[in-house]
Amino acid sequence: MDKLICTKNQSSQSPQISLSTTSEEEVEDFCKRCNESELPENEYIFTFGYGNRKNYDLFLAYLQNYDIKYVIDVRKNPRAWTRRWYGDKIEEFCFSQNIEYISKIDLGNTSGTQKWMPPNKKKAKAALREVAEITQQGTVLLLCAEMNPDKCHRVDVAEKLAKLVSLPVKHLL
Repeated sequence: MDKLICTKNQSSQSPQISLSTTSEEEVEDFCKRCNESELPENEYIFTFGYGNRKNYDLFLAYLQNYDIKYVIDVRKNPRAWTRRWYGDKIEEFCFSQNIEYISKIDLGNTSGTQKWMPPNKKKAKAALREVAEITQQGTVLLLCAEMNPDKCHRVDVAEKLAKLVSLPVKHLL
């Protein structure tokens, strides 16, 4: 698939995909459902975990459909099993889509579980304030490795951020 184009709409009920691997047909189905529903614009803090996905197709669909302007990487170490999901590669990809990639290692997790324990609480608070300011400039997506939000610290990060900026959180699966 060369380039996936999904149009942006305005609604409160957004389609979601929850799959460990995503086929081209599933991405196209997601886009079709997006076009049939209306999506909110800049009214959420989005989160996404790439898990074991082998390409950017679904990630790109979400970025386009939700008009994401900033991808905030909340991994303590922006590395992955596959080079595609290293911070520098995601940054290159985001740049090619006119989206800003920002690595916030201070929002990473040291607990080894979904309970968020930042490397340094003082730096984590400062990083949260910085991300809160970024949300005023455009829609953000918090990125982490764990696909299932119920097992990922990004839920705690997103909830703390949501309190700062008074926006609801939507976890993209």
